[in-house]
Amino acid sequence: MDIKGLEVKLEKLEKQVKVQEKELTVLKDIEAIKKLQKAYGYYVEHMMYQEIVDCFSDSPDVVLNWLEGQWLGKEGVKKYFAFMQKTPPTFQHQVMQIAGIVDIDPDGKFASGRWYAFGGIFIPMGETIRRSFVTGIYEMRYIKENGIWKIFGIKWVIPYAVGIADNWRMPEDVNRPYLAGQFRGPTPDIPIDKEDMRYVSGYVFPFHYNHPVTGKPTSENERNARLKEAKKG
Repeated sequence: MDIKGLEVKLEKLEKQVKVQEKELTVLKDIEAIKKLQKAYGYYVEHMMYQEIVDCFSDSPDVVLNWLEGQWLGKEGVKKYFAFMQKTPPTFQHQVMQIAGIVDIDPDGKFASGRWYAFGGIFIPMGETIRRSFVTGIYEMRYIKENGIWKIFGIKWVIPYAVGIADNWRMPEDVNRPYLAGQFRGPTPDIPIDKEDMRYVSGYVFPFHYNHPVTGKPTSENERNARLKEAKKG
C-alpha cells in the first residue's frame, strides 16, 4: 500500500475512533444518570434531606413540578424537602425507580429521563400501622456541570391510583386536597393550575422521546385533548 493509501486508511480509523469515543461518552453519561436517579430514590426513601438537595443543580432554572404546584431553583428544592429534617425515625418509606429510559441531548450537556416510581409508606401509630402506597411517573431533566450529572427538573404525576389501608382513593379524593388549596406543605412558587388533569383521569404524561422504531412523535397529546373535551362534556 502506498503512502496516500495509508493516509486515507489512517484518516478513516481516526474518524471511527472519534465516533466510538462519542458513543462511549453517551453510554457513560446514561449510566451516571441512572445511578443519580436511583440514588435519589434511596435518599427519598430514607428522608435524607441534605443528600436529596445535593442531587440538584445550583441553577436558578431548576424546577420541581409537583403535585401541588412548582418550586423554583435550589432554594425551592430546599423549601419543599425541608419537612424531611423533622421526619420521625419510625417513618418507613420505600421508593422504587424502575423502567428508566434516559436520552442525552445532542449538546451532551442536558438529558431527559422517564421512570416509574412505586412506593409504600408505613407509619407506626400506637398499636396500629398507617400504610399507603402510590404509583406514578417521573419525567426528569438532567444537567452536566463540571463533568457531574445533576437533577435539573422533575415533573411528577400520579396517573393511576393511591391506596390507603385496604381502600382505593377515587379521582376526586386525590384531586381535591391539591386543587382546593388544602395542601399543608410549603407554598409553591407557582400554584397548580386548577385545570390540571394529571391525577387518576386517563391522562397520558407526554413522552420526552419519539417512537423508537418509527421515529415519529407519539399520540398522547391527541388522546389528552379528547380526554379534556370529554371532561368538559
